[in-house]
Amino acid sequence: MNSIGLQNRLLYISLIPALILGLLAVSWFTKIDIDNQTAAFEQRTEAVANRLADTLSSPVAAVQEPLLDALIRRTLNEPDARSIRLFTASASEWSLHGPNPLGPSYPISISDTRETRVYRSDLSYRYLVPIFSPDDLQSRLPSPRPIAWVEVEFDYANTKLCHYQSILRNIALLMVSLLIISGVALYLNREIINPVQNMIRTVVEIREGNLESRVPVKSKGELRALEVGINAMAETIKDAYNDMQNSVEQATLDLRETLETIEIQNIELDMARREAQTANQVKTEFLANMSHEIRTPLNGIIGFARLLGRSNLTRKQEDYVGTIMSSSQVLLTIINDVLDFCKIEAGKLMLDNRSTNLREVIEEVLTMLDPASSAKNLEVVSLFFADVPEQLIFDPLRLKQVLTNLISNAIKFTSEGSVVIRTMIEQQQGNKVTVRVSVTDTGIGLSKTQQKALFQAFSQADSSTAREFGGTGLGLVISKRLVEQMGGDIGLESKKGEGSTFWFNIRAEVAPAVQQPPKLKGLENHTVAIIEYREMTRLSVRHQIESWGARVIEFDSAAQLAEHLKTNPEPRPQLAIMDVDGQQRSDELYRTLLTIDRDLECPTLVISNSSDEDINARMLEQGAHFYLTKPIRSAELYQALIRIIEPEGDYSTQRGELRLGHMKSTINVLAVDDNPANLKLIVTLLDSLGVVVKGASGGEEAVNMAQREQFDLIFMDIQMPNMDGLTATRHIRRTEASNRHVPIIALTAHALADEREAMLDAGMDDYLAKPIDEDQLQRTLFKWTGATLQSSEHKFESSAEANEPAPELDAQQLSELPTVDLVSGLEKANGKLSLAKDMFSMLIDTLAKDQQQINQLYQQGDYKALLELVHRLHGATHYCGVPRLRVTAMHTESLLKQGFYSMLEDALFILNDEIENVQHWSAENNIDRNFEQAVKVYAYQIKNKNKSVKV
Repeated sequence: MNSIGLQNRLLYISLIPALILGLLAVSWFTKIDIDNQTAAFEQRTEAVANRLADTLSSPVAAVQEPLLDALIRRTLNEPDARSIRLFTASASEWSLHGPNPLGPSYPISISDTRETRVYRSDLSYRYLVPIFSPDDLQSRLPSPRPIAWVEVEFDYANTKLCHYQSILRNIALLMVSLLIISGVALYLNREIINPVQNMIRTVVEIREGNLESRVPVKSKGELRALEVGINAMAETIKDAYNDMQNSVEQATLDLRETLETIEIQNIELDMARREAQTANQVKTEFLANMSHEIRTPLNGIIGFARLLGRSNLTRKQEDYVGTIMSSSQVLLTIINDVLDFCKIEAGKLMLDNRSTNLREVIEEVLTMLDPASSAKNLEVVSLFFADVPEQLIFDPLRLKQVLTNLISNAIKFTSEGSVVIRTMIEQQQGNKVTVRVSVTDTGIGLSKTQQKALFQAFSQADSSTAREFGGTGLGLVISKRLVEQMGGDIGLESKKGEGSTFWFNIRAEVAPAVQQPPKLKGLENHTVAIIEYREMTRLSVRHQIESWGARVIEFDSAAQLAEHLKTNPEPRPQLAIMDVDGQQRSDELYRTLLTIDRDLECPTLVISNSSDEDINARMLEQGAHFYLTKPIRSAELYQALIRIIEPEGDYSTQRGELRLGHMKSTINVLAVDDNPANLKLIVTLLDSLGVVVKGASGGEEAVNMAQREQFDLIFMDIQMPNMDGLTATRHIRRTEASNRHVPIIALTAHALADEREAMLDAGMDDYLAKPIDEDQLQRTLFKWTGATLQSSEHKFESSAEANEPAPELDAQQLSELPTVDLVSGLEKANGKLSLAKDMFSMLIDTLAKDQQQINQLYQQGDYKALLELVHRLHGATHYCGVPRLRVTAMHTESLLKQGFYSMLEDALFILNDEIENVQHWSAENNIDRNFEQAVKVYAYQIKNKNKSVKV
């Protein structure tokens, strides 16, 4: 047995107390003996030393050497005396009798000794006793001076031997006592142990199954009662065992029948589980396929609705088209959410991590959501903490999706106040960083019950939320899954009626130092004045400007800044930033701004809402030079401030700005899509851009056409019957010549990371997201068909190096055209007078602003933005009956597209003349009266045309 037996326990109980008491007694008596022996030794040796010192007083004083030697030899005959040394009054050794003393020298000077000192060690006791003169002893002076010293050393060995004898004697006595007690204990244990062992043996046999075993009843007293009880218990166990055996046999029969039933049920459950998994997979694939199938015709609806919106429509028709567009966009958003949810459920969502600027990602989302926030006049601010690395490695598309969900929800559920996006570092270890982004709003807030319903599929805070604000309830679920896949977590803090804070964190790697944006400079030693009434916006702008090294001073109004500048304080602001959204619009405001800008020589950067065109137009009319629209991007704000500080600087080179290079005049494009509506849409859009386009309704047809003809670009749909886009691309790549590579652009609605990888592996070069619009196509054409994006640091090809001649403007033909032809405008408006008037008035209202911006962009060398502006002006002139301005704008646009920048100055001179001619005509003529005359002429032309048709 592993445990201690009963016999041993009884012995321990008997012996351990006796042993403990014996040890205590032996220790006590031993200690007393040793202490007594030590005390006796000390008393005896000290008395001998003191007596010797007294005896030596007279001989030392009389310097009687023989007497001293005799007295010392007599003292050495004392028991344990070992050696005696005499020291003179000057503490030098006088004589030594016996062996050298044991131990070190004295730790203190002997001359300091006035009383007997004892130095003890394990080997000896040394007494140092002062010797006084007989006269001093008789006079009993309080502090006599010793005339000599005597040291007496006594051997401690005999006393120590007595100690050991006492210890051995007491230990022997203890051992004898323990032996006697052990004998008595063994005898008593035998009388108890034997019956107990019989009981144990019987219990073990019963446990092993021998229910017939019994204990012999031989003991008396309590042990006898225990023996009888064990025998009775054995009888009871035997009877219970027999009954249990009968019950077990019956239960075994019942259990066997139950197990057979359970096995059948398990098989049925396993089959049902497999069917449920298959059904769930089918459901997921069905939702994904249905999302794609629904989105395909929906893309066509959106595309053609855009085209229809550009045609001549009545106001009611424009409202109808606008309703179609908004409803289609909502439906497309819902379908995209369902598709994302299905991808996540199926585990097919892969992250595309790459080096991306986090600050720019947040600013892009705020720019995209600006119309919604501006409509509610909400303050939407991004606070990007200075310790957060800007360039990180993460999936920008998915992070934008999460940010868009959270910020759009904040805007949706906030009627007034602010939405603040804070970006900060939560943890950083080496190049691994955990970034926390929080979105705080002042909206309706959520109760505890409502918070529990969030982050669940197809659920919202309450049933009325979807009715009032719309949505499917999938946005937060998708955001939660995306954040978790990026290694982070998401949560919220909210109180009903007090707003909410949604937060999430992601784990990312810090991009290498060479990829980090450089530290912006140029604002050091400058003072900037800020006029901003919104607290969070003011804090964001101040934080950003101070990070560039400038000093910031805040003012409540433009008038206060003007008064401050007039007093010439130090430091004086070199430039000012003013948000006019919170100011009352009046001529006084404009005059104050111009006074600050011109008279007080403090250039002012005006910031306004992007939807507020009035302030921009008014500032240009008043001659202001600098303004930005919200939301403010960090890079744009920095460039604007640098332009103010250094107006003559080469900013395009500093920013590495991209410009349009040479573009071919004819582009041959193949569009492939199995859906007739989508194919018709992309063909129509490409045709409207002046592109030679051919369509193919399937992959096999596209492969055959690509083998017969040479195309500059191919737009390829992905999901098509028989041969999909990826297979068709592989066929085209295998058959194309080694020295030719035609760019193939995928047309897809939702390109996930793994899908994009499959596209690239198949040989595709890029992808275009549906629904497709004209701007997307134009940018893609610029990128892949000759409109090469080059840095301004490189020199562009001049017209002399180009393969095509520069377009020329026929001055004779231009002079023959009228400045304004309202009849032509009516023809473009399909005879609708109100539409023609509106379009002409809109052109006149924007001409001054467009002229100012055109000239400004030309002076800055921003040819890309200049092309967009001239293109927009050219498009507007097509429908307004201004033929000379239209021809001039078309000529300028052609020069920009083909890269003939050296000829722009003459073209813009003519364009400015034509703009001023149109403005002059508008100022001197009654537009309503001229339109009435134009209507008559138009009616007359239509009448004659109908007559000629009848003939």
